[in-house]
Amino acid sequence: MVRNADRGMQSVPIMAAQQIVQRTLPALERRLDEAIVSQPQAIDLVMSAVQIIDSAGLTWLMSMQARLETLGIRMRLVDPSPIMSDVLLATRLDAHFTLEFPGGGNGTGAGSNGGNGLSRNGHSPGGDDGH
Repeated sequence: MVRNADRGMQSVPIMAAQQIVQRTLPALERRLDEAIVSQPQAIDLVMSAVQIIDSAGLTWLMSMQARLETLGIRMRLVDPSPIMSDVLLATRLDAHFTLEFPGGGNGTGAGSNGGNGLSRNGHSPGGDDGH
């Protein structure tokens, strides 16, 4: 669900590397841990540079989202690269994450999914597709 309250949310951006694979996850997780210390309302994983993601990377994203939810912190995937968008769509994980696309300013204050409330496949986040 997209709420206007999300627009002014305090968030910490973390730039993801070109590869989100098993060997790069420890470094990304350390950066996430450092961001958690400041107790933000949201953590924005900027995905514009991602060219490769493996199953370990996808599993890590899901587990980090669950971990952050237990801490009361939202995780948003900001500006996913075309490859990242295709992977999320192909695996149907696009329905499980809050995605923000360019066109809504700097990507952190546009609301979920680029300000129009829809992901590229037209589903609203947290939609009623049974997930």
